[in-house]
Amino acid sequence: DSKLPSAVRNTLLELFGQIEREFENLYIENLELRREIDTLNERLAGEGQTIDGAELSKGQLKTKASHSTSQLSQKLKTTYKASTSKV
Repeated sequence: DSKLPSAVRNTLLELFGQIEREFENLYIENLELRREIDTLNERLAGEGQTIDGAELSKGQLKTKASHSTSQLSQKLKTTYKASTSKV
């Protein structure tokens, strides 16, 4: 059994649920982007073009992912601070 009051426990469960949904969304987006990259690389290879730009694309995606992760981190911090101040 939990030693936490039920209101605090419920708030934590709700927040962890939100975090889990956000990670699921990011995971799905990541899978879709990887499929798109694979499709484009296959199309380029089929046309006989080199895939030198693929590394650049990966770098741009890493930058975007890092930015997205940073936003998620900030959102989580803000939500955590707001929830703990209510408790």
